[in-house]
Amino acid sequence: TMPTPRKKKAGSGSICWVLLIRCHLCAQKKGIARLLILLILSTSLLTLIRSSHMISKYYYSRPLVANYSPSISAKTTSETHQIISSESLPIYLIDTSNINHTNIAASTWGDIAPHWNRTAQFSNLLSLAATVSSLPNQYNNNVNSKKRRQIILIHCGPKLGSTTLRAACNKNLYRTCPQINFTAYTNGRERRSRAPAGYFGGDRLISVMNECVDTYYFCVNQITAMDLLPSTTADESDIATTAGMTQKVEYIHLFPFRNYNDWVRSAIKQQYDRGGEIRCRRVMELWDGGKCQHDRNEIDIRKYSRVDLDRFQDGVVRRMNQLKERGGEEEHTFLLYLHRDLQQAMEELSTTYHMPMLPGTGAKLKGERPEGTCNESLVEQYHECFSDELMEFRWDLPENQIIRDK
Repeated sequence: TMPTPRKKKAGSGSICWVLLIRCHLCAQKKGIARLLILLILSTSLLTLIRSSHMISKYYYSRPLVANYSPSISAKTTSETHQIISSESLPIYLIDTSNINHTNIAASTWGDIAPHWNRTAQFSNLLSLAATVSSLPNQYNNNVNSKKRRQIILIHCGPKLGSTTLRAACNKNLYRTCPQINFTAYTNGRERRSRAPAGYFGGDRLISVMNECVDTYYFCVNQITAMDLLPSTTADESDIATTAGMTQKVEYIHLFPFRNYNDWVRSAIKQQYDRGGEIRCRRVMELWDGGKCQHDRNEIDIRKYSRVDLDRFQDGVVRRMNQLKERGGEEEHTFLLYLHRDLQQAMEELSTTYHMPMLPGTGAKLKGERPEGTCNESLVEQYHECFSDELMEFRWDLPENQIIRDK
């Protein structure tokens, strides 16, 4: 009985041996000429495999550059290398999985968005990105570049650390902008939400950013690209001539990541924490019978970070292209971090951009939560109503529009 040969993984060497064996059989049957031809083919095949491997290795070791721009952040200028689509918009991921060192990875929205589904973890998105040396910091590092004011906009959402961030930004505004009496300045909606001035965008955000020139961090909630312009520029055709303030600013946008299914459960539990079974039944009434109405509190798909980021970046890209057509210039950098690693992410920003730390980001203001949650059927009902919209949310539909309170 012949022994069974051991199996080996196919590789470039095994391919060549197969060809040589075939060559031997060919030589016996049809002569030495075909043997020589197959030897030449096997050598060429091996060379091709090795060269392909080297090209692949070189390509993936290159840093990610947006459309050949000298800056690897999203930049619009009068030059030809501008961001023109959401798919090519650079997204930087702050990887804090190594307790000894924070790593930075770079990808694009076009690569990340299709994989940010219900089950995606932050590690899944990191696997799509290439490691880079640091976050982009063009204007601080290049002495020949015009200096810009760097503003970090922290995009907050429910069950994503927003309670901690609102408190931190409130404290920071009081400390860095004493010329404003925020006790009197804060409006009704901001007081009800315990939110810092300008949190909900509009002219209030513009005025606070203009007045508080020594403040680097501003917490915001579901703002649009147009919220970064005064209301007098609501006519998009006049953006380039009236957006003088933004021409001197580099916006650094910080978005949190949390697994979608985990976020849903946490947001539904928050309803129980707020009002027990009575509150759970109220939410159920919004979704019963296929009504699927949006809740005004935490459990609202429009407030999940993937949906919020998708909407916001689309507006930024369109605005940047409009600016480019009119000779304008603007700078935006998009960062994504794991929501529970807020403190480490802020430390990385502080180091990279030479800013003081945002105080209070290490607090866990909702760390201890009461026992109990709504019935599991409510989770299933939510998914039936909304989760199919996660990957392609329709902001253009009337029922999905955000109505801002005063």
